[in-house]
Amino acid sequence: MGTPFSQIYDLALIVIKDYNIEHLFATDESSFNVLMEGMLVRSIPKFVGCEKPLDYNIAQDGAEFNRALSMTEQVILADLMVLTWFESNMNDIRQMNLHLTGRDFKMYAESQNLKEKSETFDRLREKVRQDICDYQLNL
Repeated sequence: MGTPFSQIYDLALIVIKDYNIEHLFATDESSFNVLMEGMLVRSIPKFVGCEKPLDYNIAQDGAEFNRALSMTEQVILADLMVLTWFESNMNDIRQMNLHLTGRDFKMYAESQNLKEKSETFDRLREKVRQDICDYQLNL
């Protein structure tokens, strides 16, 4: 039996604090699973050099990997999901249009907000790359 996708979701949601995702889980678990599955499927190819093939099956009762993944592999996939989530938030136009008063402050705040998010994203990506490198060295 392989590792269920839901285990990776749980690890990612420890880090992701998003009201929209929490609300979706509370109101429509099916849509929640579709969203989380999409983020994980988009993240899988970014885990280059994984010791195990990351083949998976998507079934009516839930998706799962064909093989059991180690905790390290699960954490790396969860971190890659966090990156995917963060990137989607960073690219959300509503986040770029901050609603603050004052024309000069608003323009500065929007650009500064995007700059800070980009820097945070770059730091997260480097951390995940380092984790993947450490994983590969420990094989």
